[in-house]
Amino acid sequence: MRKKYLSIIIGALIISISIGAYTYVNYKIDHSKGMTNIIKKNRYDASKEVNEALKSFDITKKSEVITNIDTQSNIVSLSFEGIKNKDTMEKVVDLLDKYNIKATFFIPGIKAAEDSSIVKMIKEGGHDIGNGTLSGNNNMENLSKEDLILDFSTTNKILKSITDKEVELLKCNSIMNNENVLASAFASGNKYVVSTDHYLSYQSFKNYEQAYGYIKNLSNGTIVSIKLDGVLNDFEYNKEIVEEKPAIDKQAGIKENKEDKEDKEDERTITEIVEWVLKAIKEQEKVAVKLKEFPSIRKYNELNNIGIYNDGPLNNDKLSGTIIENMNNSNDSSSGKYEDNKNNVDKIDFKELIDKNNGMLSTIVSRFYTTQEALSYTFRGLSNENVLDNVLASLDKYNAKGTFFVTKNEIINYPDRIKKIVGAGHEIGNGGITVSSDLLNKTNEEICKEIYEVDKLLKEKGIYTNSYMSGYGYSNSKVQEAISTINKIKGLENYELITYTKAPIISKYKDMNADQIIKDYFNVNSYVSLSKGEIVYFRLDSDLFKDNTVISNLIEILTENYVKNGYVHKYNKELQTYYLSTKPLNYSIVPLKDIQSNFESQSNFGRYNILTNIKSMEMKSYDEALKMIKTNYIGNEDVNLEDFSDDEKLNIDKTGTIDTNGESVIFFTFDDWGGDPIVNEILNVLNKHNVKAGFFTISKYVDINSGISNINPNLLRTIALNGHDIGSHNYNHELLDTNKAELEKSLIKSYDVMSNVIGDLDSLRQYFRPPTLLLKKEGLAAVFESGYKYTISGNISTHDYESTSSQEILDAIEPGLVEGRGNIIVMHMNNQSYYTAEALDKFLTNNENGVYGRKYKIAKLSDYLEQ
Repeated sequence: MRKKYLSIIIGALIISISIGAYTYVNYKIDHSKGMTNIIKKNRYDASKEVNEALKSFDITKKSEVITNIDTQSNIVSLSFEGIKNKDTMEKVVDLLDKYNIKATFFIPGIKAAEDSSIVKMIKEGGHDIGNGTLSGNNNMENLSKEDLILDFSTTNKILKSITDKEVELLKCNSIMNNENVLASAFASGNKYVVSTDHYLSYQSFKNYEQAYGYIKNLSNGTIVSIKLDGVLNDFEYNKEIVEEKPAIDKQAGIKENKEDKEDKEDERTITEIVEWVLKAIKEQEKVAVKLKEFPSIRKYNELNNIGIYNDGPLNNDKLSGTIIENMNNSNDSSSGKYEDNKNNVDKIDFKELIDKNNGMLSTIVSRFYTTQEALSYTFRGLSNENVLDNVLASLDKYNAKGTFFVTKNEIINYPDRIKKIVGAGHEIGNGGITVSSDLLNKTNEEICKEIYEVDKLLKEKGIYTNSYMSGYGYSNSKVQEAISTINKIKGLENYELITYTKAPIISKYKDMNADQIIKDYFNVNSYVSLSKGEIVYFRLDSDLFKDNTVISNLIEILTENYVKNGYVHKYNKELQTYYLSTKPLNYSIVPLKDIQSNFESQSNFGRYNILTNIKSMEMKSYDEALKMIKTNYIGNEDVNLEDFSDDEKLNIDKTGTIDTNGESVIFFTFDDWGGDPIVNEILNVLNKHNVKAGFFTISKYVDINSGISNINPNLLRTIALNGHDIGSHNYNHELLDTNKAELEKSLIKSYDVMSNVIGDLDSLRQYFRPPTLLLKKEGLAAVFESGYKYTISGNISTHDYESTSSQEILDAIEPGLVEGRGNIIVMHMNNQSYYTAEALDKFLTNNENGVYGRKYKIAKLSDYLEQ
């Protein structure tokens, strides 16, 4: 009975605290007129959000729980609970920056409202902000749904008001499988609820050695939560974990006496604890991953049936040293070892594994879908040591690291050459046994055995790989099925089937020099640079060249002109033609494993998935489309309207501007499509000035099924990840005077192929920019019938693609600016837009300095059109 009353008292106390906290946050007390008045604080008023959450509450709809991940990958995630004074928080953020680690901060709503500058500082440091409930109370599972929603929604409102971002993550002290908590969190707008069993406080370690040992003993995929304020409570301390206890000297809940406080050796400040943890993470080469990345890692694993972050991004020198030591310790001369290995292969029932695989096929990786600014060079053939030595020297010149696929025979016959490759910091891949097209005639079981046997030989030398490439990149469904089957074997779950995007060592180039091969294979009319995620394959044992330096020279020219730099076209007004020039690109050449194990997240460019089953636009009737021409077409005063009646001309927009309620705004927009050099330069300028823009894309160039050789979905994904609007410039730049049926087909396809690449990001808009701004009534109606919300031209056209200086572009912009409206500036991102980024940089700098008489607000179209 006593326990029952105690529970009632505790429950009542929690409710009263929540109500008091809500009152504190949402109301202020005014004594200025001699009486007490309670006044609503509008900024943090969450009554609307609370009511909406209560209405939408559904016990079957719950937030997803983020907890530790079971993985072979050397990753951890770091979170902080609560906040301390500003000086301490500045030190914590500085330490995270020092060790280049991003974390998640779960901040109580009341603390955030008391000093919003701390929250802003954390956000500006690149860290995520999560909901730490209003006041960090314990035993939240005892609250009703009404009280939970009141708490969660109010805290979300506070944090969103400060950060201008929706709060997806929530962490509270409760039983994580409690349906009421999870459903209340979901209704309040928190997509994820975080649970961990590893907590630290300022009492956790006495010295760095203890912290180092604690981090060393962590399982891969562990979430570590650091309490910034106070000691661990019973809930946090009593988690059943082995790793924490050896490092914690004093048990939580034991009161500190005066002597403890005076003993500086026993009590360490929280900043010392934080630095010890960060230092240990870095020294042990663990990868610190944001909490928000955990669901995508898990999802990627499920979709692709491969491991994640395998082994982490190991330091090449350390890795090489370990492998060389293992190779030196292996008995290369013992032919008996290879016979033992074969016997081991025969012990595995591959037929049973193939049956269990149920016909699943591994994806062929000819390019990586990644936003990482890197690509890979791959190699096969070790028989010509002179060629190998020249290639290694050329790669070293550019600090480039490649992947060398070796066969069983090469492992046996060329151990010193393999040791040389590893010693230079390069990766070794699985090249199988059968190098000819005979591989395609083998059974699934035989292919599996070949892959497994070479993998085992490599592991015996301390070499680990996740990549298999058959001779010359041969592959068919049997090879794909074999890799999928191999993934079912413990320790081989991460294997991928590698081919290539480009392979310039082909018979047509027999006895040619490197310059001739580059000029033909990498023709600048098609390729202005290599792009992110490409795989370029070089065959080193070819008999095509008498000169042993051709391939190494080819690598140097390619790297200098297509990786470190890229080509652009510069306009010559006198000759009315373009000539070649270059711009810096500075991409990296990395081993396959560095791209394989690096996945995209909110804080990181990396691998992503091409989507399927995307939702297309909603079609509209012809009558609806005609109405939208009057309201949703943003025109241009110089566009020819001869296709419209006089009445229609009166009602169609010709200003090219947007109503911004009197604000003077500029919307920069970029049309067409271009290579990495031009687009990256534009993105860099926009990032430099911290502004967003709109990109209208010819989407054929991002369609992985288009059949063209220079597709670049990774570049579109990069634009989206930078937070810009992306609209359509049609699939193949079709004008609006195209046959209506064909036009509608292209309009829909244009949106859908972009949705496959960026549909999961908040960037793709149902906006259309007419190619050349040409307008035809039926064509414009087709745009709206296809489902687009807006057709957007603009009031200022820069003709930047045929400008001969940045000043020429600036001179086209300034005279056309309209005050009190939203100006839409039409620029380009094609390979002829040499001066576009430079002009953009100059304009934004001038605007910031008030050169144009006022500071125009720079925004993206959706900031106003989606209100």
